[in-house]
Amino acid sequence: MPQPAPASPPALNSFDEFTRLDEVVLGRAEHYNAHHTDTSWRLFFYDNVALVLGQHTSSSGEELLPIPARLVDELNEDIAGLSDALTACGVKVLRPAAPGKDVDIRSPHWDARTTPPLNVRDQTIILGNTIVETAPHVRARIFENDALKPAFYRYYEAGANWLSMPRPALARDSLDTAYFTRQNLDVSRATNGENASAIEGLGLEMVFDGAQCMRLGRDVLVNVANHNHELALRWLRDNIPSLRFHRLDTMADNHIDSVLVPLRPGLMLLRSPDYLKYLPKDMQSWDVIYAPDTDDSNFPDYSDLGFVIPIGSRYMDINLLSIDENTVVVNSLYPELIKVLEGRGFTVVPVRHRHRRLFGGGFHCFTLDTVRRGGREDYLS
Repeated sequence: MPQPAPASPPALNSFDEFTRLDEVVLGRAEHYNAHHTDTSWRLFFYDNVALVLGQHTSSSGEELLPIPARLVDELNEDIAGLSDALTACGVKVLRPAAPGKDVDIRSPHWDARTTPPLNVRDQTIILGNTIVETAPHVRARIFENDALKPAFYRYYEAGANWLSMPRPALARDSLDTAYFTRQNLDVSRATNGENASAIEGLGLEMVFDGAQCMRLGRDVLVNVANHNHELALRWLRDNIPSLRFHRLDTMADNHIDSVLVPLRPGLMLLRSPDYLKYLPKDMQSWDVIYAPDTDDSNFPDYSDLGFVIPIGSRYMDINLLSIDENTVVVNSLYPELIKVLEGRGFTVVPVRHRHRRLFGGGFHCFTLDTVRRGGREDYLS
């Protein structure tokens, strides 16, 4: 008996953060058993780890900071809960390929322990029907998108465009520390001990993450905090001229999805009023929900586990995921935000996420929304 032809995958289409979500890639955390705390990692997370840099050392000079297995198991439980919640909302969930083992990688300039494809928002941005692989900040993540290639080829074969920013060498002196020096911060603890590059004189490179962007139809907000990011903004404008890229001048050191979340046209979630000035003038008149304070009891206590670095900020739970303009997935451990959103008429889907500060990602970070129903609307002038 002839078998029915397999259903064709939907066309890639994702212009914004809030119209109806139909398909998403959800990250995974198998073998996330250590942070590789080299210079690229320390500079990327500097705002959150500066106070504890230097406390973790070993006589062998090992840069791996172990993560207790119990916490990884609990993270995987919470990701499974997110997958179930998305499926219950009618969203098709795709997963990256699962890493089968710990993998150590080497370039001519450095060595690193790879990071699994958990925060899939970081290494890719979907701009309409175009996949854009970005240029990683952190050496351990340089090959992370290999795990997403089955999904990318699925969309490519269905007609999507697929671009990649130039791969950075991430050699010594590739990363611009201007964001910190402008604030009179000493980053020597982050850069001390860096091995000399095998090839001198590479200079500052294009380095950029997808989570530095927020999409609003034809308009894309782009956080630019240093020369690495400036190069990436130019690349985006040159390669995708059909969209309007709005430069946000140093809204944060890199990612902005724990600072700003557009909930629907004319309404946004914002960390505090201090960030309004960074936004385009049209957005400064939008209605704003400011993130409510949360209690320390909502975060796990790691004091009995030895030395554990919280690489994410206390504001990680702003990092929510919209199913549509009236439905949002929020960490159940942020009841203050749930109450505020429900008071504004949102349907909140609560999902537990315990170790968001340890693994540096929320629900927006964990997901790459590939099919939404919105188009290239003009939300800004």
